[in-house]
Amino acid sequence: MHKHIVLAVLVLSGCASPFGKAGKEAVNAALETPASQPAAPVAAPPAAVQQAVMDAVREAPPLAARPAGSEPRFNLTVNNAKASEVFMGMVTGTPYSMLVHPDVTGTLTLNLKNVTVPEAMEAVRALYGYEYEVQGKRIIVPSPALQTRIYHLNALAMQRKGTSDMRVVSGSVSTNGGGSSTSSSGSSSGSTSQSLETSSVQTSTDSKYWEEVGTSLKTLVGETGSVVVSPQSGIIIVKAAPASLYMVEKYLRASELVSTRQVMLEAKILEVQLNDGYQSGINWATLQHGGKTAIGVNGLNPDGTTTINLGGTVAQMLGGAIPGPAGSLFGLSFNDGDFGAVINLIKSQGAVHVLSSPRIATINNQKAVLKVGTDDFFVTEVTGGTAAALGVPATPPTVVVQPFFSGIALDVTPQIDDKDNITLHVRPSVSNVTEKEKDIRLGDLGNFVLPLASSSISETDSVVRLKDGQIVAIGGLMSQSFDDSKNRIPVLGDIPYLGELFGNTSQSRLKRELVVLIKTTLIRDNQDWNRDLEATQRRFQTYELPEFRP
Repeated sequence: MHKHIVLAVLVLSGCASPFGKAGKEAVNAALETPASQPAAPVAAPPAAVQQAVMDAVREAPPLAARPAGSEPRFNLTVNNAKASEVFMGMVTGTPYSMLVHPDVTGTLTLNLKNVTVPEAMEAVRALYGYEYEVQGKRIIVPSPALQTRIYHLNALAMQRKGTSDMRVVSGSVSTNGGGSSTSSSGSSSGSTSQSLETSSVQTSTDSKYWEEVGTSLKTLVGETGSVVVSPQSGIIIVKAAPASLYMVEKYLRASELVSTRQVMLEAKILEVQLNDGYQSGINWATLQHGGKTAIGVNGLNPDGTTTINLGGTVAQMLGGAIPGPAGSLFGLSFNDGDFGAVINLIKSQGAVHVLSSPRIATINNQKAVLKVGTDDFFVTEVTGGTAAALGVPATPPTVVVQPFFSGIALDVTPQIDDKDNITLHVRPSVSNVTEKEKDIRLGDLGNFVLPLASSSISETDSVVRLKDGQIVAIGGLMSQSFDDSKNRIPVLGDIPYLGELFGNTSQSRLKRELVVLIKTTLIRDNQDWNRDLEATQRRFQTYELPEFRP
C-alpha cells in the first residue's frame, strides 16, 4: 500500500523525476524478488506531498457511500506534468487499469473538478490530442506513430443512378433557317420545329457510396496516411496516426448509421368522383377526425422543400386562410396513421375508388420505384421510303416504335435525419394510353394508317416533410369527362329525321380528383418488422373475401 501512495504522489505532484531506465530496473527487480523476501524500504516522500495526499483522501467520499454502478469522481490539478505520469496516476483508486506506450511524451496542465476517468481522458484528448482506447476496464494510450487498422463496412458494392423527369410541353414553334437558295428547278429554305416547354422538373440521384467513403477517408488521414478500400469484401484498411484513426472511426460509425436507416412506405392512390357540392375539388378544411389532423403549407423553404405544419386541429391550422369550399390544399398530414379513417373522411365528398395500394421499403437516400401497368408499343416516327420508278421497286418507309407505359408508377426517395424527421421526394403518376389511328398521306408513297398513342397523365413532383407514422396526402390533380347517352323508343327511334322525336339525348359531366396518401414507418429493428407484419395480418383478417360459386 505504501508503494501505491508514493506513486500517486509522484504522479499527481507533477514534479517527480521521469520514469526512465532506473525506474524500469527497479520494477524488474521488484518482480524478480521472491514473495518471502521482504521488500526494500521506500524512502518517504516530503512532508508537504504527504499532507496534500492525505487532504485529498479525506475529501474523497468513502466507497460505500457511492451509488451502486457509479464511477468514482475526483479533482485533478497538474501543472506542466509529464503526460505518461498523469495517465498512470489518473486511475489510482479506480477500477480502471492504464497502459501507456513508452513513446508517449509531452506535458499536461489540467484543472478538472469532479470528473470520472473517462471524462478526464476525453478532456485530455479534446485539448491535447492524446488518443486512447477503452477495452472493458482497461485504458490503452497508444504510440503517436502511424498505425494500421482494419474496418468492416456493410454496404452494397454497386453504383445506383436515378432520374425523375416531369415536364409540360405545349405545342411547337417553327424557326426558319438563315439562308435560302433559288434555281431553275425551284427554291428551298430551311426550317426546324422545336417543342415549347412551359415548365419542367428534373431530379437526379447518383449514389457512389464506396467512392465517397474512400475520398472522405483520404481527406481525414491526410498525406501522411494511406487508405485501401475493397467494396467487394467490405473491408477498409487505414494507416494513419491515432488522432486520424479516431476521426476515421467516428466517420465510419456515423456513415453506417445514417446510410442504414430504413423506412417502410405505404401508399394509397385514390380516384375520387366528386359529389355535386364539391365540383371545385375536395375541401380539406372540412376533414376533421377528433383533432388528430394537422394541415397546412408554409410554402417553399430555402432548400426547396414544403414544410407541413404539425399539431392542432384543422380549423386552428387553417384560420380562414382558405376561403370557402373552393379551397384545396396541395398537401396535408394526418397524425392518426390510419388509412381507413382518412378514406372514410374523403368518402363524405365523393365516391372513392382505390386504384392501387403499393407498399415498399427502402433505406436512407435511396430511390425506390414501384410500377404497375403495361407497356404498349406505338409508332412515333416514319422515315425513308422511295416510290417505284423506271423499273426500280419501291422501298417501304422505316417505322420507329416506342413503348408507352399505361398504369400507376410511384417514385419515392426518403431522407431520414437524427430526429426521425422524414423528407420525401415523391412523384406519383397515373397514366392511361389509348390507341388512335392516324391517316398519313405521303404523296407518291401512298397513304398509311398508323396507330398512334394518345396519353392521359396525372402526375406531380413534390418534396414534403413529415414524421414517423404520419400520413401525407397530395391532392389537387383533377380531371373531368363528359358522358353522352341517347335513349330512343325501339323501331320508332330509328326512323330517319323523325326518330329524334321519339328519344332524348343527355350529357353528364363527371369530375374526378386524384389523391395520393403516403404513410411512412421507420424500421429501427426486428420489432418494427414484427409490428408491421402484425398490422398486415390484422388487415387481412378484417378483409372479407367474396364468395365464389361454381
